[in-house]
Amino acid sequence: MSDERFEFGDRVRNAKRPEWGIGSVVKAENVTVNGRASQRLSVRFPGVGVKVLNTAQARLQHVADQPAGLPGDPDADDHPVRVWDKVGRAEWLAPVAQRKIEQAMISLPVEARDPFNGLGHRLEVTLGLYRFDRTGAGLIQWALAQTGLDDPLSRFSRHELEQFFDRWAFERDAHLQRLIEEAGRDQRVVESALAQAPPAAKAAVQRITAVP
Repeated sequence: MSDERFEFGDRVRNAKRPEWGIGSVVKAENVTVNGRASQRLSVRFPGVGVKVLNTAQARLQHVADQPAGLPGDPDADDHPVRVWDKVGRAEWLAPVAQRKIEQAMISLPVEARDPFNGLGHRLEVTLGLYRFDRTGAGLIQWALAQTGLDDPLSRFSRHELEQFFDRWAFERDAHLQRLIEEAGRDQRVVESALAQAPPAAKAAVQRITAVP
């Protein structure tokens, strides 16, 4: 549950659905969930319209009005792919920018990798990544989340996106296997994370845990 408070006009990002982009709060109501104060927000996201979200469940983050200039800045709002694409317009920086873009395209979200996040949370985030697939819609939704671009096909060809997705999916599968190994005999944490996971995630866990 988020402790942040939101108001009409705030710009927000849903950490669980980065492919929705940055939305604007069009309505904020104070509500109570399980005896705790929270908010019910109506947020307009580009491309997906208005979503009604409760701060007791959604992982919403404020987005600063003015993004910082370079990737890695803890205050940066802009996405690494978008920022390094701008940096790469300077010819002498183009090779560095291209390498950074390639790294960003196959990287998993920090929330899935940060050891300071509990194992259960890292598992939940990683399993949620299986909502993306190589189909037309699935690939574009992944590209929206991975690049931060309003139209990924304006920067990458379909073939390039497919190649990046395959490399990213390999990293995702390997990371999931490491997390399951970390869970060891405590399968409760895995079962809890699987409760809201997409079918593809459940199938991946079955493959990893199957006895040869």
